[in-house]
Amino acid sequence: MNNRTAQAASLRDAFDRIEEAYEFMLAYAAQGRSREVQEGGGESQIRQYLKRLDSALSDMDAAIAQGLGDDGAFTDRVRGDIATAKAVIGLLLKRSSVSSMMVDNTNGLIALRALLTDIFFIDQAVLPDR
Repeated sequence: MNNRTAQAASLRDAFDRIEEAYEFMLAYAAQGRSREVQEGGGESQIRQYLKRLDSALSDMDAAIAQGLGDDGAFTDRVRGDIATAKAVIGLLLKRSSVSSMMVDNTNGLIALRALLTDIFFIDQAVLPDR
């Protein structure tokens, strides 16, 4: 596997984890929970998914930092979108409880939607074909 193929695989793995977390966030937002529910005395599912999302964003940023074939404005913009998304997720994780409304508002942020659009564009137009 050459470096470009390995980078594409790493990015697509991060993309899959980001999309999985976002799908969970959509479902959580629809539940109408006013407070986060911890199941079995452990961490709540929303908190687990937010942490996975944060980790996937870090992995995506690291892979992009290795080069997308564009070391200019597009890469800078994507990395900015990642930083903004990480900041938003970080704010949620600092809360003592994460409500459905908080997650719904997070899902609606243009910054998060921009990141998802970045992912779809990179996957289809920048990375080598699957």
